[in-house]
Amino acid sequence: MDSSHRKLAVAAHAGLAGSLVGATALHIGWAKQVDTVRHTVSDYALSKGAAAVFAGTVASLSAGSAALLAGLVRSRLPVGTPATALLGVWCGGMALTGIFRTDPLDGAPTASGLAHRYAAGGAIATLPAVGLLIARRLRGVPGWEKKVRALRRTSWASAAGGVAFLGAHLCATAPRPNRAARAIGSLLGLTERVTLALELSLLFMLAEAVQASREER
Repeated sequence: MDSSHRKLAVAAHAGLAGSLVGATALHIGWAKQVDTVRHTVSDYALSKGAAAVFAGTVASLSAGSAALLAGLVRSRLPVGTPATALLGVWCGGMALTGIFRTDPLDGAPTASGLAHRYAAGGAIATLPAVGLLIARRLRGVPGWEKKVRALRRTSWASAAGGVAFLGAHLCATAPRPNRAARAIGSLLGLTERVTLALELSLLFMLAEAVQASREER
């Protein structure tokens, strides 16, 4: 493998790590303004002084994901076209969430907020499928058994988290929620953070796969 794979793997890890640093800064610096259980990560963009940090966090995640996509395409891993196409959807969706601001949780929907919501939802929904598709393609590659099992487990966990986040979102945005729906909707931020943590772990695993392909194949 040529040196471009090394550079892409390093860039992917750097971008993903940068987004983790940015997310940590948001959670610590604006802990009093944003309820981590009730509010989504995007709500940091609505807090005074946090918009630039949120934008940088999303940009870092998008750049790291794009580098990962390029690394997978250029690697010798048999990842397949569907997986790379879906990873491209994730990259585009994440980029759009940084461009379009979300709406306040109790505010009226706007075009920007709807674009943000659908871009984020589409991205979150596609990433577990990326992991499962790649795990399936790598299943028969000698020496990759442990990596494939970890990739599959994390992908399924991410999918389950995404379903929980969707349920919480539907309850939080229901026009006339009952007591049970309000209780579930109040966990919107928590379910999103768990899902994003799992999906970030999945991205790191895929970046490590690019690195391993360079070293082992």
